[in-house]
Amino acid sequence: MKIATLTLNPCIDKTLYFGGAFKVDALNRAAYAMTNAGGKGINVARIYRRLGIRAAAYGFSGGAVGQMLGTLLAEEDITPVFTPTSCDTRMCIKLIDADGVCTEANEAGGPILASEYAALKKQLAAFADECRRDGEDGILFAGGSVPAGLDRGIYREIISMFRTSCVRFILDADGEALKTGLEGSPWLIKPNIHELSALIGYEITGRDAKEKATAAAKASRRILAQYGSNVLCTLGGDGAVYTGEDGVYYVNAPHVTMKGFTGAGDTFLASFMFAYEKNGHDAETALCFASSAAAAKVELAGTQMPDKNGMMRFLSHVHAEKLDI
Repeated sequence: MKIATLTLNPCIDKTLYFGGAFKVDALNRAAYAMTNAGGKGINVARIYRRLGIRAAAYGFSGGAVGQMLGTLLAEEDITPVFTPTSCDTRMCIKLIDADGVCTEANEAGGPILASEYAALKKQLAAFADECRRDGEDGILFAGGSVPAGLDRGIYREIISMFRTSCVRFILDADGEALKTGLEGSPWLIKPNIHELSALIGYEITGRDAKEKATAAAKASRRILAQYGSNVLCTLGGDGAVYTGEDGVYYVNAPHVTMKGFTGAGDTFLASFMFAYEKNGHDAETALCFASSAAAAKVELAGTQMPDKNGMMRFLSHVHAEKLDI
């Protein structure tokens, strides 16, 4: 199995932690700061590396920030397959106060030139050819925001490149990028409950975690029927629900102290797919491992990622079950 990730709009995540409440229109001095490589696909590649698997990390990169991004990935033993751009890679700032309240300030990224996008498509086509030539199945994780210069429907176009290949496409995006991407029928999408609510046009609610999961699963059933895409929906502190051709399953979330939530969804997705493939497409086992791994990530500051032992730390605190929907 060959694993690849695509991050159209990677970044450097700089997280500043404050000892008190963050005050607007005032000087705030950070107690400490952390700098990490960021972006959904990059985070997925980081998790796979900690699980002993190398993932080819595709995307765009440019300028001094792009060089810093490459250095940070090299420190984690990840080799990016980046397409050079004339624009700088973006910087994203997160400000977290003593109460855990997070304020974010993210650059938009781009603009990406048409020639740069064409070069990226050639690299992605080469990945599909490599899987076909070697007789191996592949998984391509794509996600995150779309930088300026690229059409909002870009994921639909990229998905179409893999329609006749042996590569399964997994999409983790939101808004218009997710809506148009679904038209390409990816193998799986991974929205959180707010993104799923926006996609279907109404708020998904419930009196408790199980009721909320059931409501999310019913909405996901509509997506599966219309587009043929499985849905892995994270519910924050209420767990997650997987809806696929092989059934509907729910898992709870362990109670942990939150230090860094950025990357938790990426951790959940990567660890779910790792365990799903390793255990013969056993969704219950995969959900338990993913829930434990995401909890371990949340306990780490910034966008630090847990190692394999850390990912298994909360396995005794999670339980998955099949929902009769």
